[in-house]
Amino acid sequence: MLLTAPKSMAQEVVWGASFDFFFDNREYKSEINWPQTLFGARIAPELGIRWAERHSLMMGIDLLANFGAKPFQTDNEIFGYYQYNAPKFKAFAGVVPRRKVIGDYPSAFFSDSVKYYDPNLTGLLLQYVGEKGYVEFGCDWNSMITNEKREKFLLFSAGRIRHGLFYAGYHLSMYHHAGTYLDDGVVDNVLLHPHVGIDLSGKTGMQELSLQAGWLQAFQNDRKYVGDYVTPGGVQIELKVQKWNFGIFNTLYAGKDLMPYYMADPSLDYGPGLYWGEPWYRTRHNIYDRLEIYWQPVHTEIMKLRVASVHHYDGRKWGWQQKVLFSVNLGQRRLFKQKQ
Repeated sequence: MLLTAPKSMAQEVVWGASFDFFFDNREYKSEINWPQTLFGARIAPELGIRWAERHSLMMGIDLLANFGAKPFQTDNEIFGYYQYNAPKFKAFAGVVPRRKVIGDYPSAFFSDSVKYYDPNLTGLLLQYVGEKGYVEFGCDWNSMITNEKREKFLLFSAGRIRHGLFYAGYHLSMYHHAGTYLDDGVVDNVLLHPHVGIDLSGKTGMQELSLQAGWLQAFQNDRKYVGDYVTPGGVQIELKVQKWNFGIFNTLYAGKDLMPYYMADPSLDYGPGLYWGEPWYRTRHNIYDRLEIYWQPVHTEIMKLRVASVHHYDGRKWGWQQKVLFSVNLGQRRLFKQKQ
């Protein structure tokens, strides 16, 4: 008599791939941000095994080509992770592609540069998606302590609940920026963004029409050099309008400098090493406005194309940014099914 595994335990080989192209030209004359051009492409194939319909083990490689340099020579990463995929709950553990994150985090939390050059998180990602909203939690342990390297990890979370046209939500992050074995010290960097909004897209014939208002609140403590919390914060208002694939996305922040320790001492790694958000939030004049005018002719689950002209105002001067972003995400597809 032959013993066979239940159909629900059948194993199958799956594969996936993603591709990201980015052109990001920044023409700034600002005391808090700098001009540069980021131009490149990234491809990430992966292969793995799925069993019992909900469990997967995946492994792949993330290859970056910085145009103008030798392609695929630097900043390449091998990633591997476990995935649990149920109708409402998902879990990831290991070196996980950052594209798995579902929270719509403002640029005060994650800059464009993070999205281009830090494609994976190392740790854990948990998500629950229901009929009226979602919640997620992640842990990204991105630096282990040594004599030369600091201990660093990021805890982040987002949630949203909808009721008719209205919604309420939050974004939260806590970055632990510690010292090395030879140089102690810890900086705690907490950022909270509760918000409410109204989405009229389905009632007006527009592809998108929404207005959101919230409060960005930081809690930061340099335990060694300051010894007390500083608490800058301010209001943030976002307006999104899109019709016929053309759109406007305006973000207005009115408040204090959210990055008070930024570059206080280069040896402390208090620049992008401590703050993951856009440096524009270092405002010296209690205001920052970001106006994005874009064309988005392709926006599907598999492919996205966006061409944008972005205008930044820091309270004194305007900066101009031009962006072309194209991405392909094939997800996970069955290669062949293993016979039982």
